Amino acid sequence: MQDISQGDMAMITASGILIGGRQTAMASKVKHARGGTSYETDVVAWAEGQAEALRAGRFDELDLENLAEEIADVSRREADALESHLETLVMHLLKWRYDPDHRSRSWEGTIRVARHKLAKLLRDSPSLRPRLPALLEDAYAAARIRAGVETGLPEETLPVPCPFTLGQITSDWLPED
Repeated sequence: MQDISQGDMAMITASGILIGGRQTAMASKVKHARGGTSYETDVVAWAEGQAEALRAGRFDELDLENLAEEIADVSRREADALESHLETLVMHLLKWRYDPDHRSRSWEGTIRVARHKLAKLLRDSPSLRPRLPALLEDAYAAARIRAGVETGLPEETLPVPCPFTLGQITSDWLPED
């Protein structure tokens, strides 16, 4: 174990906060002082160490600044994943409707898997459901570009705005010719 100098201790104490009545350092300085992995070096090892310290009630080992940032990022990552699945799904629905001569089992499989992943995300994080209309708007713009490039269809063939409702997109529905 590495010794902490008085200067380091003063910095740690000055940047500390109280958790459960105990002073806790916010910076990764404490993690380095104890020989742990820093957030900047290996985020996975850092996260596992933080989870272990939290479960064990070792609040003085927590890197609160980066923990708070990671918690805030969870929402953004989930919304990004939802938008990505929407983009893939809508792109394939566009291809299905506007390029029927090239329909394939692969397209149908992609549609079904994207719907499954979308449903799972919404089941695991139902608070994302109200964001669907805004996420669909962004996803559609990218899906339209990708569908046009992949099919070679003229841009004006693919409508603006999205021709599908959220109900159609999230159900077992497939566009007809």
